[in-house]
Amino acid sequence: MRLLEILFYLLRSSSKVTIKELATVYNVSPRTIQRDLDKLSVLGIPIIIYRGKNGGVIIDGDYVINRQILRNNDYEKLMFSIYISENISKDIEEANLIDRFKILDKGNSTKVLEKLKEHFIVDLYDEKFDAESNICKEIDKALENKNYIEIDSKKGKITLLPISYVLRKEGLCLYGYNEEYKLLLIKDIYNVVVINKKCKANIIDYRINKKNIKIV
Repeated sequence: MRLLEILFYLLRSSSKVTIKELATVYNVSPRTIQRDLDKLSVLGIPIIIYRGKNGGVIIDGDYVINRQILRNNDYEKLMFSIYISENISKDIEEANLIDRFKILDKGNSTKVLEKLKEHFIVDLYDEKFDAESNICKEIDKALENKNYIEIDSKKGKITLLPISYVLRKEGLCLYGYNEEYKLLLIKDIYNVVVINKKCKANIIDYRINKKNIKIV
């Protein structure tokens, strides 16, 4: 959802925004922001980047988000995705993305949302996960820099290399490695400390390693 957040941030800004400012706002590296801006450009958003001392990022002033670039079915699927996300993720709920779409297209977005609430109830978790918690922010730093972390959890102290988040029926989990692959529930983690240790092993993606993971 960060791409959409960055898009709205740039649309709200009355002047150029620096990549460093965006990196600070979204707590990621400038390199990550640059990749996000590249993705928005590929999606057809007219991103303009000015270099130099007074440089920054803006969206072409003539650009307007237009629902007509999406077919009705595409638009409903987009709203459906955000609706589900808001029902399972605390930080996405707090972002009020659907309310922002209502500003752009109040009539249709309200109609689609009312239909979703009536026909589709999301009841997956007793408590929504919070990907913006302090725990996740520390994990994000380690993911970004490929550092190991020390974790205090219900299962004791664990040192491992975080590889990715995994959303399972049990809740939001952390997939990691230290001599063996492990899966930990984020809600069972009390504290995370990033340590100065890198991994030299060839890491196996969760999707092709599911049967060999130890659930902690």
